[in-house]
Amino acid sequence: MKITVEPIRLTPRHPFRISRETQLVRDVFVFELEWEGIVGYGEASPPPYYGEDAKTVVEAVGKLKKRLHGDPEGLQERIAHGDLRKILDRHASVRAALDTALWDIVGKRAGKPLYEILGLDPARTPATSFTIGIDAPEVIDRKVDEAAAYHILKMKMGFPGDLALLDRVIARSGKTIRVDANEGWDVETALQMCRELAEKRIEFVEQPIRHENEEDLRTLKRLSPIPVILDESVRTVDDVSARRDQGHGINIKLMKCGGITPALAMIESARREGLRVMLGCMIETSVGITAAAHLSPLVDYADLDGNLLVKNDPFTGVTVQNGKLVLPDGAGLGVTRRVSA
Repeated sequence: MKITVEPIRLTPRHPFRISRETQLVRDVFVFELEWEGIVGYGEASPPPYYGEDAKTVVEAVGKLKKRLHGDPEGLQERIAHGDLRKILDRHASVRAALDTALWDIVGKRAGKPLYEILGLDPARTPATSFTIGIDAPEVIDRKVDEAAAYHILKMKMGFPGDLALLDRVIARSGKTIRVDANEGWDVETALQMCRELAEKRIEFVEQPIRHENEEDLRTLKRLSPIPVILDESVRTVDDVSARRDQGHGINIKLMKCGGITPALAMIESARREGLRVMLGCMIETSVGITAAAHLSPLVDYADLDGNLLVKNDPFTGVTVQNGKLVLPDGAGLGVTRRVSA
């Protein structure tokens, strides 16, 4: 199995600010795996929150030399449960890139889109939300206007003055709105905010309290008048059952769980536990976003807009029509490189 890794620096359309950080650029890596003449694409968008960055990706790739042997299915098993899982334990985004590229190969080998390989109906994809990051009021207005094609907005909160900005977005958009506090509140603030969010008919709140404050999350789930979706709290399939009493649903991201294979296991576990499921993302190219989108017929909510937030996505894949995710019908992921002007 031949591997090629291409670093790409993505530029957000606006500085991307959440309660704990601001991103002016995003360094990602597109992986190409070649097996018997078939090339599969995957992406690593390393999340600093989990201790990954460009340096750790390069370090992880260095550990893979002479280890990527065997057929795609065998490699997927090793990445999920075997020796490669141990080697890449702290490199979830790299595992995601490899696992995704292997699924791309599997689909191309069969001549079928990934959703068909997985037995899913592409007509059942959900609408995706479009994220409104923290910014000055006049910039928030521009962001809302730029999101005219999307029926659902996700508002970043968890900072002083966030409620006033939310009211501004509600008044300007008139759309369904979700809120993501990125662990920015304590339990008392979260309880009060959830009551106010319910009055404003916000659909749900995402990770309002720090993930280590498990008892506070249990309290919030019990008392909140709107659903609480866990993000930072849930990274692996084991976290799903362990955290089931701390939220009403979970946000699965390929970059934090390690790819399509573990994401499928997490979706199955969440359904057993009676939890709602959302697919989320980092800032990514269409390679990573399209990979996640192929799983979207299985979930309740989608927040797959990471490729829409950047100026220089070098790939095409999943699109959005009337707010809804539309999967490509090419074999495998169905992603292609853009033609340079």
